[in-house]
Amino acid sequence: MEEKYILSTTDTNHQSGYEQIAKELGGSWDGEELLINNSWLEVKANSICFLEDMFIDIFNLYSKKPILVKYSPDDEKHFIIVRIGFTGSFYSKEQTKKFTNLGVFIYNSSQKFELEFPVDAHCQWITLRFSLELFNSFNTPNPDYKLKTLFDNKSPWLQYFSLDVEIENHVKTIIANVEKDKRRHITFFSRSADIMGAIIEKMEKESSKIKTNIHPEDLKAMMQLKDTYLSDFSEQPNLTELSEEYGMSVSKLNRIFKSIFDQPVLQFYNQMKVEEVHRQISYTDKSLTEIAFDLNFSHIAHMSKVFKKYYGFPPSDLRDKK
Repeated sequence: MEEKYILSTTDTNHQSGYEQIAKELGGSWDGEELLINNSWLEVKANSICFLEDMFIDIFNLYSKKPILVKYSPDDEKHFIIVRIGFTGSFYSKEQTKKFTNLGVFIYNSSQKFELEFPVDAHCQWITLRFSLELFNSFNTPNPDYKLKTLFDNKSPWLQYFSLDVEIENHVKTIIANVEKDKRRHITFFSRSADIMGAIIEKMEKESSKIKTNIHPEDLKAMMQLKDTYLSDFSEQPNLTELSEEYGMSVSKLNRIFKSIFDQPVLQFYNQMKVEEVHRQISYTDKSLTEIAFDLNFSHIAHMSKVFKKYYGFPPSDLRDKK
């Protein structure tokens, strides 16, 4: 098995991790941009600091061997982290993506968090990190909404949302401006504020029970399961094989997965799949028949039925609007 590269860092001082891997892997870090291009790893990351306690990062990674990043809790600082996995941009109907790390993960710096990235897959995400003190400075006294209550909880917790079109469009705007020196900083800041506003609304409408006291190994395993085995929409995941892979019964696998993602494995996978239909209709010129074929629906009528049940209107309506 290929030797795994392991990086240990904290979410409250993650830029020191950038400096470390630049030195270890022959890259460069200038305080805002990380570049690595060696025999097995390609990385391009931008990290901008605002108001001393707010960091907005874009990270692109392709690796030929496993990478594990361990974020350890910080007892001195209390930060909130919003990590948004993103597919990148679609350019043509021929382009297919075998890997997607879609999703919005929100957790605090008390939560031990590990990420293991898949081999031979392009990963892209943005991360917002900010101190609780800074967040509170932007709010009126005693605001009454769920996200503020969650942020004030300093015990370990995690909240997950699927990536909707509104938040993804804000992410796309941030990425589109990463090379534009004159507007990059203001775009990063303003769109990040828009993302937080959208998350506040999602929290009010969609949030279920907050995930607390998640065992770090369970979190790591279910994150890996999601990103590695639930990312290829051309093949339905096999629960029996997954249960053998993770050394537990199917019922236990579903129970642990649901404790983090609110749904059992196949229900979660099917929701991501129908959201991918929406995404490909919105961002590509592929026909509905091509999308149905690429995403392994039995036929276009099946895809349309599932889509309408989830969104309340058929996919043809979305295509007509486009």
